[in-house]
Amino acid sequence: MSKSRNGAKASIFGVLGALAIMTVILVPAYADPIVKPTSAGTLNISFETNPATPNPGDQTELKISFLNKQNTVQQHIDYRVSMTQGGNQVFGTQVTHTAEGSVSIPFQFQSAGTYQVTVEVQGILFQPIPPEAASFTVVVGPSVPEFGPLAGMIIAVAITSVIIISKKTHLHI
Repeated sequence: MSKSRNGAKASIFGVLGALAIMTVILVPAYADPIVKPTSAGTLNISFETNPATPNPGDQTELKISFLNKQNTVQQHIDYRVSMTQGGNQVFGTQVTHTAEGSVSIPFQFQSAGTYQVTVEVQGILFQPIPPEAASFTVVVGPSVPEFGPLAGMIIAVAITSVIIISKKTHLHI
């Protein structure tokens, strides 16, 4: 009778181990926004992409928020955005106004590589200011898991070893 109980416990541990491995391998990684001051330090600019690691051909959102000195969203900003790859401009906007202080710009990267996104502020609360900019780097390409496949294999071997040892020593958990 106890043999079947140990087998049931081992099966449960096996299922839990498999779930743990699948979680590590399959759950996507999310990046926090990058916050940088503008060139003159008047504002901070928060920048992120969704997805965190864009792939060529996929729709991507460039999420930009303009933050004041208290790190709260600053409303009524005049700004423009440009993007270059290898020194060539691949995207750009005219000077635009955001009443909310946060924008989401849809973009589709055409090729893998490193892109430079520059956000330039030209006005705050309907008052023109000398242009101030902050630049951000976006790497486009296939996503790389935070833990490579080797980590998943190590976890699988460790869990399997625990199950085998617990069966041989009749360990009761």
